[in-house]
Amino acid sequence: MTNDDQVSSHALASCDETTTDERSPGRLSDEINQAIHQGQLKADPAQQPAIDALDSILDTLHAPKLGNKKSALGWLFGKKPQISDNSPRGLYLWGGVGRGKTMLMDRFFELAPSDDTPVAVAKRRVHFHAFMLDVHARIHVWRQQQKTAQERSADPIPPLAEQLAKESQLLCFDEFAVTDVADAMLLGRLFTGLFSHGVTVIATSNVDPDLLYKDGLNRSFFLPFIGLVKQRMLVLELASETDYRMELLFNGHTYMVGDQAAQELGGLWAEMTDGLSVAPASICVSGRQTDFALTCGGLVRESFSALCERPLGAGDYLALAARFHTLFLEDVPVMQYENRNAAKRFIALVDTLYDQQRILIVSARARPSKLYTVDHGTEAFEFQRTISRLREMQSDEWLNKLN
Repeated sequence: MTNDDQVSSHALASCDETTTDERSPGRLSDEINQAIHQGQLKADPAQQPAIDALDSILDTLHAPKLGNKKSALGWLFGKKPQISDNSPRGLYLWGGVGRGKTMLMDRFFELAPSDDTPVAVAKRRVHFHAFMLDVHARIHVWRQQQKTAQERSADPIPPLAEQLAKESQLLCFDEFAVTDVADAMLLGRLFTGLFSHGVTVIATSNVDPDLLYKDGLNRSFFLPFIGLVKQRMLVLELASETDYRMELLFNGHTYMVGDQAAQELGGLWAEMTDGLSVAPASICVSGRQTDFALTCGGLVRESFSALCERPLGAGDYLALAARFHTLFLEDVPVMQYENRNAAKRFIALVDTLYDQQRILIVSARARPSKLYTVDHGTEAFEFQRTISRLREMQSDEWLNKLN
């Protein structure tokens, strides 16, 4: 069995990926200007360097390549991936939440060539967390195959990088962050392999690359990856003074009660995701996968019953907070003593979001002080802290702290 065959094509199903679609070549600057003219976006000079960089990459991606399979010599040169010397540099775009990074990458991805355009480019848009779950799943399959392979190889990374490059010449990552030691230890070699096979990488992040995996275990082994990012990707800070997400929250409510609560929460969700891709996603804790139907970058929308009436625990909520910065929690009921298990989970969920400094947007049947009507037992005592935290998380002081 060859190395090419040793990495299974199996991939962990990642629902927050965007599939390719046919789109005629265009420029991101033209699309942004049109959206501004139509009142869909506000002009933001801080975004212009990123727009220019993405347009430059689009120009290179759309340029005809000798090895294109649709060209006259494609049958000869199209069998091998493009080598990095002729590939456009990638882009690492970082800055505060709500500055428009995801919006720019979404529109860039739509304009990038695909398998169906004159210049064929296989492309993949995926949240970085989901990508790493996929990588680890493939490595697991590879190791299982090695147990029965006649010719064994000790290193899964080179064939994995080659396989990923064959599947996608353009990789777009949202929410690039490194917190796991297993991820940190393999990223340098994996991305070296991707770049050597000519893959173009676009990443958005809330973190300066120099601060990736800060204070992480054995960080000295991770530092070469930071150098690789700076060498192979243009690093730009989107330093806009405007947090468009926070503007909406300061002008509205984060805790909604009454007959119109569900409609109000839905309206705020629609405003905060306007023009962005909304898709399913999942998190995995101890081999157990939790699926979410509605996510958009760092935003997730889920019901109280899905998060608090199922057997989830502190580890699940911590993974949720690590993956998403804002939770839209729908239809929180008034809880009685017989609902104390759900109340315990709700307490744990709020505690985790509070400790991790996340934004919580709620539609509920009652104000915080009326959500748990029991006046005895451990839950009743602990719920007093939950009431206090729910109130604090609604305040402008809390939002300003996160801004």
